Amino acid sequence: MTDRPDTTAREPMAHGAAHELTHRLFHRLPRADQRRWAGAYLTGLLTTPGKKSVRNMGWAVCSSYTASQSLHQAVNESTWSWTDVRAELTSWCRERTEVRGWALGRVTLPKRGRYSAGVHRRFDPAAGRTLNCQLGIGLFLLTGRGAAVPVDWRLHLPDEWLDDTALRRRARIPDTVRAGSPGRLMVELAAAAGGSGAPVVADAETVAEAAELIGGLTALGTDWAVSVPAATPVLAGPSTAGRRPATGPAGGVAVTAGTLARQLRGPARAPGTGAPDAPVVLPALVRTPEADRPLRLVAARTPGARSPERLWLTTLHGRRLAEAAGLFRIPAVDPATLTGLDDCGLRDFEGRSYPGWHRHMTLVSAAYGHRALGADAVRHAERLEVRAA
Repeated sequence: MTDRPDTTAREPMAHGAAHELTHRLFHRLPRADQRRWAGAYLTGLLTTPGKKSVRNMGWAVCSSYTASQSLHQAVNESTWSWTDVRAELTSWCRERTEVRGWALGRVTLPKRGRYSAGVHRRFDPAAGRTLNCQLGIGLFLLTGRGAAVPVDWRLHLPDEWLDDTALRRRARIPDTVRAGSPGRLMVELAAAAGGSGAPVVADAETVAEAAELIGGLTALGTDWAVSVPAATPVLAGPSTAGRRPATGPAGGVAVTAGTLARQLRGPARAPGTGAPDAPVVLPALVRTPEADRPLRLVAARTPGARSPERLWLTTLHGRRLAEAAGLFRIPAVDPATLTGLDDCGLRDFEGRSYPGWHRHMTLVSAAYGHRALGADAVRHAERLEVRAA
């Protein structure tokens, strides 16, 4: 006796309005079975309640007993190009929303064991402890409706994964993949998103990473805003810094971003509405050793607090800075986005391979994009706007 509700074999379902997206993303895949089961995997991520295991998704999308095996093969053993599908997803998103910016963010994926590609021990600030995990670096399209939709990914691979031939072979890591810090991977993603004219937003965890991001993004020639540690060194004019502790190589006064923010905590102007909790642009133009163009220092400050909660350096000025004010209020990847991604199966990947991880993350991104920007989501948002008017 089985608890399967239906034993009649049938094709995997296409999920309502997601049918158009699955056709758009997968119509160029070379084989019909790849198109069919990649679409079924996306459908499973959208429709399966609870954990998105291949077993649960198989039951949700198809009555065949071999459905779970086919779904597993669609991401772990198939050969379709995740880069091509991500390019289609990015184009699909851009056709449906204004691009306010691009956010670069980290996603920690806890893992058991030590053989999943890139798994390592890492301190997770959100959890407040060291975890056995993978570290995903994502590029998020910031929409005109306030959503952050992931459209591209990199998997951070510590040196031990790239130096160990057996580990590389077991996880099927291509020979072309080389070592890269999280900061370098972020710059690589930003380069892939170039050409839109929208600013790039990123969080730097350390002073060294801030320098790496600022240098890399400056070299791309794009506008950017990087959240930096208070100890990040900047070069400010003597009249701005208030004190003259040391003179930098460009003739400015060497000071940390945190020190400068404390010295200038008096009059400041809000780039947006001027609400009490709005980020403020400190009356200072600064430079860094990595970027010789003038930068603004922006502080996100709780009213009455001595020190800002977050500090940003940015190339944005004037009207563009005012238009981007909302980008400084939230982290690059906020908790609401992570919750939505988890509901689309972010942490439910069953497999250990590098290609499998990338295909799963591609399909999770597509599922999230459909929920944020699909026809039903757009119609719902338009109804809310009409009611508000």
